[in-house]
Amino acid sequence: MYPKVLLRKESAVSILQGHPWIFSKGIQGHSKLEDGDLCEVHTESKFVGIGYWDSKTDISVRILTRTLEPIDEAFFFKRLTALKAEKERFLENSTNAYRVVFGESDGIPGLIADLYDNVLVVQFHTWGMRRMKTEILNALVKVYSPKCIYEKSSEHTQKKEGFEVEEQLVYGTATEEVEIVENGFKFLVNIPKGQKTGFFLDQRQNRNSVIRFVKGLNMLNAFAYTGGFSVYAASVAKKVTTLDISKGAVEAAKKNFEINGFDPNKHEFVAEDAFEYLKKIKPGQFDCILLDPPSFAHRKLQVPNAIKAYISINTAALKALPKGGILISSSCTAHIDEPTFIDILYQSASHARCTLKVLYGALQPPDHPYNLAFPEGRYLKFFVLLKD
Repeated sequence: MYPKVLLRKESAVSILQGHPWIFSKGIQGHSKLEDGDLCEVHTESKFVGIGYWDSKTDISVRILTRTLEPIDEAFFFKRLTALKAEKERFLENSTNAYRVVFGESDGIPGLIADLYDNVLVVQFHTWGMRRMKTEILNALVKVYSPKCIYEKSSEHTQKKEGFEVEEQLVYGTATEEVEIVENGFKFLVNIPKGQKTGFFLDQRQNRNSVIRFVKGLNMLNAFAYTGGFSVYAASVAKKVTTLDISKGAVEAAKKNFEINGFDPNKHEFVAEDAFEYLKKIKPGQFDCILLDPPSFAHRKLQVPNAIKAYISINTAALKALPKGGILISSSCTAHIDEPTFIDILYQSASHARCTLKVLYGALQPPDHPYNLAFPEGRYLKFFVLLKD
């Protein structure tokens, strides 16, 4: 059906167990292939699956299916239909915004798709996915009947995969701002101008979890973006300070307060670098500090500096918190696993000369699942801690 790739015997085990990545060193031979070409993967004795070829990274093949079948619009329609049922089963009508496709963990490696009410946003992270763009978009339209679809592929992808990044409307009628509902709270999402696909949907459950820990407290939400955690906290906290380096994000956070019936004048909004702001906090100024920074390491080589950055901000927060204060700390850096992040928090407590009790810990929500055969998909770490 497709050109063939032959695996080395010693490298076939993880692939047969379900891992979707085939590295270049694990390939014994292959037919002539261009980047993005579909290919059949075989061991010497059996068919393994169908994936697509990539010579620009160490991951030479990403598996799409373990069945010998054509990869076409019908394939994506079937896969997306199953995913829609799966995602909505576990969301239990809590929101009208969720991750439709989470790359490898959802069996479509290299593709991210998020739904915001009736607007879809897609990101193509590999050239192989990009080459199947038409089939994917057609399948998304059939499954979701969206008002429009935006493409927002990242610059990081452009550098790695070598194709031009496009942030554009690819289907339907343009809609700049969408109102979503999440656990009873409302948020305005600016699709073209927003970070990533527009909103950080992966913190949905964690946003809801903070309510029971911040009642009556004076809280700082650092790296707040458009105030997701702030809005939830404002429903019970004494006062919420929303901090982000982007003036536009801070103004958007004020709007999110207003549409939820919270008076922005009773809270504080600061457009400033969080690292600098944390250095200036007076001890006892806040009862609770929440740290939800963007990823500090997009490559493994950046991990040592990322660890230093995490220790820096968490130490500063702990030094400012009183005994009995609450530190809520999160990391979305995929190259830093949970044990490493726990050690970061431990080192931060040591530098601040205090101890920490874990009150609550969580990962990403069900619409961002990770497959046990693909631990790389487990990226979000979230802890609520008591300073002792």
